[in-house]
Amino acid sequence: MKNEESKSFVRKLVSGDNVYSVVFYIVVFYVIFVYVALPSVYAFTPVSYISAVVSGSMVHQEPEINSTYYGWLSSHGFNMSIVKTWPFPNGINIGSLAIAYKVKPAQIKIGDVIIYHIDYEGLDEDIIHRVVNETEVNGKYYYTTKGDANPFSLPFEYNIPYSNIVGKVEYVIPYIGYPKYLLYSFSQDI
Repeated sequence: MKNEESKSFVRKLVSGDNVYSVVFYIVVFYVIFVYVALPSVYAFTPVSYISAVVSGSMVHQEPEINSTYYGWLSSHGFNMSIVKTWPFPNGINIGSLAIAYKVKPAQIKIGDVIIYHIDYEGLDEDIIHRVVNETEVNGKYYYTTKGDANPFSLPFEYNIPYSNIVGKVEYVIPYIGYPKYLLYSFSQDI
């Protein structure tokens, strides 16, 4: 009897026609994605890092973006016709997956979006922001970043050493990063 109940439960779980089955397939897909697909991407491609966008700092939302991004850039002397040619001119939405390649320091230019790791006053996480300044001192590169939707660069965004940069964002896949975003949001509420 117990064996028949187990078989019936498994049939319902894999049937695809109930809530439990849908949740089961989402979990299976995510586990395969995280533990099989991503490691394969790192092993067989030039991708150096993949991170989910968990904050709204790169989201272009009207009308705020006119002051936080375009207004800020204009007031800091950026040529707006050049700004329009920068990668991700419409920003990056929450829940997107940012795919980054490790590049040499001189290959990171103003306007590029980078992923870097910070450990600043208890904040220990990856940041996905746009480079707004670059400096070379004695052969070492440093960058200043700013989230497009932020009104200014935050204190930890000044003089980021190249050693903290995990990659330059080359591609963005919308929605795939939502599971990490949900976990991140939940962890912030605790």
